[in-house]
Amino acid sequence: MSRSHSGDRASADATTVDAWADSLLLAARLFLAAVFLYSGAVKLLAWQAAVTEFGQLDVPLPVIAVTATVVVQLFGGLAIGLGWQVRAAAAALAAFTVIATLIGHPFWSFAGVEFQRQLTTALEHLAIVGGFLLLAVTGPGRLSLEGKGRA
Repeated sequence: MSRSHSGDRASADATTVDAWADSLLLAARLFLAAVFLYSGAVKLLAWQAAVTEFGQLDVPLPVIAVTATVVVQLFGGLAIGLGWQVRAAAAALAAFTVIATLIGHPFWSFAGVEFQRQLTTALEHLAIVGGFLLLAVTGPGRLSLEGKGRA
């Protein structure tokens, strides 16, 4: 095979890999966004239940805390899903998730089955944080408002 044909082949292979990477980044963004869009919408639609839950968790100023949570979850989720300001949104949602996990799932204060349940939930949230950290490093990919589908 001549040098020009092998160069064409390498270029085509790189384009295919890039397309897959962009598609997978889009899927990852949508999966991560779905969690926060759903949670924010549930809190917004069941406002009093969310305020009550935050109060039971001893969160100070639960109405303000729920308001801030809904704003962060909905706007952060939209930004991630649409691929706009992804690095900043991913960093913000990673920090939010760490704080929310420490408040809502203090596994260290439980024993037995409840310890296991709380620890599992905290570790699942840690995985979500890992996904956000990857997005903060890689950015949204080309299939995003930031990338605007450019090659």
